[in-house]
Amino acid sequence: MTSIFDYLQNNTLPEDKDTARKIKTTSAQFIIIQGNLYRRYFSGPYLTCIKPSQVKTILSEIHEGEFNTLRKRLESAKGKWADELPGVLWSYRTTSKNSTGATPFSLAFGAEAVIPSEISIPTVRSQFTAQEENNAMMNFELDTFDEKREVEAARIAHYKQQVAKYYNKNVRTRTFQT
Repeated sequence: MTSIFDYLQNNTLPEDKDTARKIKTTSAQFIIIQGNLYRRYFSGPYLTCIKPSQVKTILSEIHEGEFNTLRKRLESAKGKWADELPGVLWSYRTTSKNSTGATPFSLAFGAEAVIPSEISIPTVRSQFTAQEENNAMMNFELDTFDEKREVEAARIAHYKQQVAKYYNKNVRTRTFQT
């Protein structure tokens, strides 16, 4: 990533022609905003490119959201489990589910929660959002909230049908004589 950053920032390339060509072609997928490197996607937000020194911090924050960690946190709290419960529930509610592709938090409140790693390492979403623009987007989200819930309900029904079809394909019907 440092070679792509150097190319985009200072227009410097390595002397090896093959490596220089690869950097030129892949650099079109990246952009620098206020000194931070982001990867572009056509249908999604810019993704923050992180430095190797930041990987451990982010991975530990991600793994705190895993269900096993949730269970361990509650078990280790022993008598103080009531104090740990809000953090455990927040982790569960902000983790996206396979069946819906959305978080329970977004289905309930119509907006995504800001996760702790976005606060410690700024992203485009948290760094460059204007208050007026954010208010307009939130109003739009609230206006289309019911439609989104209906779409998610249809997606859940489709997911359940796929699961049932997968498990029922090996079922053999048997008739019993009485």
